[in-house]
Amino acid sequence: MSPLDTVFFWISIGLYGLTSALYIYSFIFKNDRVLGRISYFIGAAFLVHTAAILARYAAVGNLPVAGGYENGLGGSWVVVLFTLYAVIRHKGLRAVGVATLPFALVLLGYGVMSSPELVPMGVSVKSFWLYVHVFFAWLAFGAFTLAAGTGVLYLLKAKDPDREFYEKFPGLPRLDDLMFRYVVFGFITDAVMITSGAIWARDLWGSYWGWDPVETWSLVTWVIYGLGIHLRVTMGWKGRRFAWIVIFALPGILITYFGINFFVETSLHVFEAWQEI
Repeated sequence: MSPLDTVFFWISIGLYGLTSALYIYSFIFKNDRVLGRISYFIGAAFLVHTAAILARYAAVGNLPVAGGYENGLGGSWVVVLFTLYAVIRHKGLRAVGVATLPFALVLLGYGVMSSPELVPMGVSVKSFWLYVHVFFAWLAFGAFTLAAGTGVLYLLKAKDPDREFYEKFPGLPRLDDLMFRYVVFGFITDAVMITSGAIWARDLWGSYWGWDPVETWSLVTWVIYGLGIHLRVTMGWKGRRFAWIVIFALPGILITYFGINFFVETSLHVFEAWQEI
C-alpha cells in the first residue's frame, strides 16, 4: 500500500465502523433521529473510500481489479455506492445500510489481510474485456447485496409491522418489489459478466470455459438466483420466502468473489497470479 492509500484506507475503515455502530444502535434502541443522520456518515466514508481507490490507481496504474486487497477495496466500494443510491432514491430505504455497511466493512478487512502489496498487473492480462467483465461483476455484486439488505428490512418489518420505528420504512409490498427488481438487475448483469469473462478467457487462456472453480461457482450462483426468479414468477414465492432466498443466496456470491482464493491455489482466478503473467 502507498502512504496515501494507507491513510485513506484506514480512515474509511474507521468511518464505516462508526457508521455500522450507529446503525446497530439505532435499531436496538429504535432511535429514528440517529438513523436519519447516518447517511451523512455514509457519504463521508464513501468519499474517503474513493480517495483510497484513486491513490491505489496512482500507485499501480490500474483500477482495483487484481489481488485480494484490490478485490475487497473495489467490491466494498460498489456495495456502498449501491447503498447510497438506494438511500438517495428511496428515503425510506435509509435503514438498508444496517446490512450492507457492516458487510462492506468486512470486505475491507478481508482485503487488507490478503495482498495489499503494490504490484502492477501483468501486461498480458490487461484487456478491454477484463474491464467489461469486472464492471458487470461489480454491478451484479452490488445489486445482489442490496437485494439481501432489502430482504433483511422486509423480515424485520414483517415481524413487527406496527412498531412506530418501522412505519417510515417502505411498505411490505414495496420492499418485496424492490427486492425482486434488484435481483433481476443482478441476474442480468451477472449473465453479462459471465459472458464477457468467457470472451476474455478465450483470448487469454485459449478456451471460453474451463470449469475453473470460480467459473463453476459463478455459474451455480447465477442459477440459484435464476431459480429464485423462477419460483417468484411462476409459483408466487413472494415476501418472506423470497427474502430468505436472496439472503441465503448471497454467500454463493461471496464464495465466487472471495472464498475460492482461500482454498484453491490452482484456479486461474487466483488474482495474485495475474500480476505475474
